[in-house]
Amino acid sequence: MLAGTIVGLRAHRIRAKRAAWTIFAIGILLYGVATILWSAWLGRLPAPPRPSLSDALWLAFYPCSYAAIVGLTSFRGQRRPPAGVWLDGIVAGSGLAALGAAVVLSPALTTTSGSGRAVATELAYPIGDLLLAGLVLGVVAVRGWRLDRGWATLGFGFLLMAIADCLYTLQVSGGANEVSAFTNILYVVVFGAFALSSWQSPPTRPEPKVASWSVLLVPTGFTIAALGLLIYDRDHRINALAFSLATLTLVAAIGRMVCAFRDARGLFEARRLAATDDLTSLPNRRQFMGLTEKAIAGTEIAGGALAVLMLDLDNFKELNDTLGHHAGDALLRMIGPRLEHALRHTHVVARLGGDEFAILLYPAPAESDVALIAERVLHALREPFQVHGLALRVTGSLGIASYPAHARDADELMRHADIAMYQAKASRNGYDFYARDRDTNSRERLALAAELASALEHGGIEVHFQPKGDIRSRRIVGVEALVRWRRADGRLMPPAEFVPAAEHAGLARALTGKVLELALAQIRAWRDAGYELHVAVNTTVADLLDGAFPEQVAAELARHGLAANALILEITETSVLADPDRIGASLDRLVELGIELSLDDFGTGYSSLAHLKSMPVSEIKIDRAFVARMCSDATDSAIVYAMIQLARKLRIRVVAEGVEDRRTWEELQALHCDLIQGYLLSRPMPAPDLERQLEAQREPRPAADGAGDGQAHRRAQLNSEQLNSQRGAGPVTPVTGDLA
Repeated sequence: MLAGTIVGLRAHRIRAKRAAWTIFAIGILLYGVATILWSAWLGRLPAPPRPSLSDALWLAFYPCSYAAIVGLTSFRGQRRPPAGVWLDGIVAGSGLAALGAAVVLSPALTTTSGSGRAVATELAYPIGDLLLAGLVLGVVAVRGWRLDRGWATLGFGFLLMAIADCLYTLQVSGGANEVSAFTNILYVVVFGAFALSSWQSPPTRPEPKVASWSVLLVPTGFTIAALGLLIYDRDHRINALAFSLATLTLVAAIGRMVCAFRDARGLFEARRLAATDDLTSLPNRRQFMGLTEKAIAGTEIAGGALAVLMLDLDNFKELNDTLGHHAGDALLRMIGPRLEHALRHTHVVARLGGDEFAILLYPAPAESDVALIAERVLHALREPFQVHGLALRVTGSLGIASYPAHARDADELMRHADIAMYQAKASRNGYDFYARDRDTNSRERLALAAELASALEHGGIEVHFQPKGDIRSRRIVGVEALVRWRRADGRLMPPAEFVPAAEHAGLARALTGKVLELALAQIRAWRDAGYELHVAVNTTVADLLDGAFPEQVAAELARHGLAANALILEITETSVLADPDRIGASLDRLVELGIELSLDDFGTGYSSLAHLKSMPVSEIKIDRAFVARMCSDATDSAIVYAMIQLARKLRIRVVAEGVEDRRTWEELQALHCDLIQGYLLSRPMPAPDLERQLEAQREPRPAADGAGDGQAHRRAQLNSEQLNSQRGAGPVTPVTGDLA
């Protein structure tokens, strides 16, 4: 009764497995009530009835225990165990029950006397114990033969109960008037184990797995035992229950054998599928990596080298979008045989995924021969592929990395071959060898990108401004916002050192957004102070490919209370070439919003005149490569002249970059350039420093005594003397933005 109360308290206090422990507590309490009834009343009668009310309550313990064991069996959210595991449980449980039935029931049946109901009642206990022991052992088998403290204690209690009941049956059938003290002690220990098991904490980590070979020992042993019982039954009859349980054990063992053969065949097929690309039947990435690792191990033993060629098809996405994925799959199935034929089946060809293939050259020939193999592969791809009645010509880009020259292990070899492939795409050379000095994926760059992301969130980004001067009025009319990064150590980093890392890490959009926010906030402050300036902000490919970018720019202008003419967005010709259709749509939307576009680095692109005709730009910026030498190089002078005349005919504003001396300014003024930008005006500087130049060029207020006119005259004279002293000189930074 105390044990049942302890188990019931556990069910009341802890929600987990509450129903199972409640049922188990009820079974134990019924067992206790039966014992009290027998000891205090039924057992003291002159002729105790068999079966009695106590027998009914004692036997009620078994279905309660069966239900509790099933309820406690949990696999922690995992899928149901496979059929083989369940069959292991049946083999172990029924085998144990068969042995117990043969050992215990046979002598009990031959010696037990009385009515049929009395004999059945007497035998019900050991039969229930045997089935209960078999169930517990089956659960342990289903759990993969892993025991935690709770199941170990519970199983130990049921095992002792089976032993105690078997001893009780043998003692009673042997004519004993009462059971031994040892048997009674076993019952006490049994219920103590039940109470203890209910309060065991569940394991915080998975139980250690048992070796796969040892899992087979228990079901194999019970199978052999069941077979021995059936052989023994041929000459010496065993009872029906033992015979039935032994037969069930053998049937389950045969089923387990069938499952084992099926699993073995499925395992072979699963291993083949796990190492094979299901579309092309080529080795997949996993198998290719395994082969590469084995080749590296062989290279370390025998010497030599190996190489990996990473192949990516060009414009495969467009083919999928145009002809559909069925056509793309058909093409991919043809690639493997074509590559294997080009390599004469002497090297490994694998599909890594998508339109990416890999080739393992082992042993690798000399670098010149590897280059010939790469050319042969690319040439093989150029032969037309017949897909859905169309003759398709395919091109690809190959990246090449070798071991041990370019990598220390298989992972690094694959990564470097992939980098070389992207280098080949960028250079349009068809193939390229890995070059460490062109690797933009270094650990230092990754660390730099992580630090930059933190700076974007915590105010580490600053904007400096370089003025743009009107060549006619000789005054600062606008500025270009140039990003700077204030590192944690206080060093100010120029954009050339971190913008490529930002673009590579996908931070370009966030960086442009931060620059736009800071630049517009400063323009708002300057306009409030009376300086009517516009600001130019550079854009990236990522910005222009984002369809939401125009609306974000408009929202930022509205947030600062600025009209669209306060902002000019600078674009480059190469960025437009990345995706002319999508970027063209973004540019058109920006123009619709009233935002002016400036074509930066004009004259350095692939076909500037052709794109100038179609792009909706209102300003071009002549690159400093032409402006800086226009006074000393007749060719550059002619190019600048042609650009300015072309822009004037197209009614496009012209900004000359890189103006560093007065002579260049005068030449540009004679050519009717509109704006200039360069060190003659100022280097890029923080906003407070630029404000001093803006204040110096502010119109002086009239003075009653004419003092103001005198001050203005003296200031203009000073500026004129400074500029005269700079004729033919190098870069300077005047104290005022007034060009006069």
